[in-house]
Amino acid sequence: MFKKHFLLLSLFFGIVSAGFSSSSSSESCEDDHNGGGGGGHNHGGGGGGRPNGGCDAGWRRFNRPNGGWCIRSFGGRLTHASAEAQCQSYGATLSGLQNMEEARYATSSALPLMSSSSGSLWLGAHRTNACNRQRVTTECTPQNSFRWTDGSTSGTAGFLWSQAQPDNAYDLKQDCIIITAARGPLTVKNVVWPENRLDDVDCALDSTEVSPRALAGYVCGKKAR
Repeated sequence: MFKKHFLLLSLFFGIVSAGFSSSSSSESCEDDHNGGGGGGHNHGGGGGGRPNGGCDAGWRRFNRPNGGWCIRSFGGRLTHASAEAQCQSYGATLSGLQNMEEARYATSSALPLMSSSSGSLWLGAHRTNACNRQRVTTECTPQNSFRWTDGSTSGTAGFLWSQAQPDNAYDLKQDCIIITAARGPLTVKNVVWPENRLDDVDCALDSTEVSPRALAGYVCGKKAR
């Protein structure tokens, strides 16, 4: 009788133990599916198990030195002010670029949304007060003439200028930044403009201009939840 009771108790505890083990495994799989791992990747993961890494649907998470940042590109021939207003309507702001990886994502994701096969995207940057109305000098270099305005982008690795830029041409009023979105280098008026590279422009740049480099979209960014 004792052996019979012992076997029944062993069977009971074995079933309970198996049930707890199955529940724990299911939670672990769900966390992995939601991108909770992060690993060494610069985007997608690191969201603490939150869906899409803490970014809204349609946005891409990038892990920056100061935390997760969600980026999304949009098509549209807008002025700089209108592009910023549109970003704010999504709870975001015009985004800076931490590095080339973010630059490539911003342009490649914008291309299918644009009304043309190439164009330029507004970014969140502005010429510094110290370099206002200045061309490149020993004091105002390509790496310190502008500052990122999104409150997240840090460092200078994202200042990926086209050759001879920034030049602050046209009355020294080029205080904003655009990035070229294209599937290869563009030649406009005998000047080659590589894809994924920056140019300084007037913040009041004409959004109706017709050119392979005409305004065609903007890049928004916001903190991951």
